[in-house]
Amino acid sequence: MFKPWLKLLFVLSGTLVITQSVFAQNDVRVAVANLNQDMALVAQQLKTLRLEIEEMRRENARLTAQVSAASSNRDTEAQITNLSSAIDVLRREYRQADEVNKKQIIVEVTRQIDSLAKQTEGALNSVAKAVESQPSVTTTVNFSDDYPKTGKPYTVRSGDTLSGIARKHGSTVKHIQNANKIANPSKDLQVGQTIFIPIAE
Repeated sequence: MFKPWLKLLFVLSGTLVITQSVFAQNDVRVAVANLNQDMALVAQQLKTLRLEIEEMRRENARLTAQVSAASSNRDTEAQITNLSSAIDVLRREYRQADEVNKKQIIVEVTRQIDSLAKQTEGALNSVAKAVESQPSVTTTVNFSDDYPKTGKPYTVRSGDTLSGIARKHGSTVKHIQNANKIANPSKDLQVGQTIFIPIAE
């Protein structure tokens, strides 16, 4: 039979082994828990890094687009500058051509006017010579005494005509012409002149 103290020692040794085993299991659990926690942190940091990388990619794409747009704008501005220069050149050439055309038109118009003036002068001279070569014709108007000897005097006013005077006073143009010996009313009838208007009783 074992002695009581050996028995106690044996029990204590077993308890110690069990305790160490429990402590070892607890350490493993703690270590695993710590590892799990570390893995969770690493996973979280990995997610954060992925988000940051994605954000950096988007930013890079945006910057690339801006650079491309700026380059395109520079190309567009260069094209606009070139077009503007070409337009200025065309304007200058158009003005020069326009000035040349204006001068040519003025020269041509002047030439035609001079030619027309010479032709007109020649035609007028020909007409004048033809008129001079014609024998002078004198028109003789025979006035009649066949008009009423009764009537009244009238002073010619501005705008009067023989027909108007005759109508107004109940006479006829022929009677007024015969009584006043008016051959050509446009020349012989003058404002302020006093004429006799024959009026039959």
